[in-house]
Amino acid sequence: MKCYPVIISLILLALTACEDKPAAPGSGSLVLTGITSAKGSEMVTIDLDSGYVSTIPVNCHILSSTVYDPNTCGYGYVSCDTLFTLVDTEDGDIIRSFRLPGLISSAVVDPGNNLLIGTYGEYKYIDDPDSTNGATLPVYHTYLLTADLKTGEIILDKEFDLGEGVFLCTHFFDPVNKLYVLQRADNKLLLINPVTGTTIKTVDIGKPLINVVFNSDDGHLISLTPASEPGICLIEVYEPSTGELISSKPVNGIDSYHFCMSGYDPDSKCYLCVTGDNRVLFIDPETGTIARTIKLDYQLDDIRFLRKQAESF
Repeated sequence: MKCYPVIISLILLALTACEDKPAAPGSGSLVLTGITSAKGSEMVTIDLDSGYVSTIPVNCHILSSTVYDPNTCGYGYVSCDTLFTLVDTEDGDIIRSFRLPGLISSAVVDPGNNLLIGTYGEYKYIDDPDSTNGATLPVYHTYLLTADLKTGEIILDKEFDLGEGVFLCTHFFDPVNKLYVLQRADNKLLLINPVTGTTIKTVDIGKPLINVVFNSDDGHLISLTPASEPGICLIEVYEPSTGELISSKPVNGIDSYHFCMSGYDPDSKCYLCVTGDNRVLFIDPETGTIARTIKLDYQLDDIRFLRKQAESF
């Protein structure tokens, strides 16, 4: 998959690691978890520092529904029958599960308030005004959903206008301002209060952003986008409240990368992405330098990164 933006209406959308199994991940370890469907669906957790790998069978899951919960260090996903399940990635135990009203995607976690946030869509049928035999017409509705991550209680289930759709890999939670952020197909960031469903602010970025992560250290968002020259991408830093481009640095040696697989490591201060040949790259956003590369052996979807015993990202 090349470095191109992908737009979908309500967002339904690869990676690896070492086969040896040293000690299980300890405090401070950088781990990733994703889902592979090579031999049936499995959740794969990889300690990028030690090479430890664990695998757990999982049911069918909705792409872009996965989250890391830093309060439990659990990896959560929504199944194809709307069940949200939070799993202990080390022993496979189910931490908790609960039913949702729809197949949510663009999922994030508010760790401070212990909330699961996302969007979903469904068709409702209305009478066709031009029909003489009682025919109906399907009308697609989109909703903003917020649920208590501990109890499953629905805090908000509100119809929400997403326009012509949203960018698949541009959603995050701002823990400082307690805002859920999406980018619509018109290139505008929506800064949303996830408890009331109110759009606090709309910011025109002017271009689609890809593989966005939020750096809670400075409140900026980071994106990796293609440059005009082959083999080069741009790592760009933005101020989300204004849309200001703070910096843009070329990154050499990236022919392609996987969508929706990115993170920010607060320890190394690096942006993380996964190339088309399954290498995790640690990129310095200030210089565009690739500081570290780790080759993986699993092809995964919906990867999330976590610094063990630290904040997820």
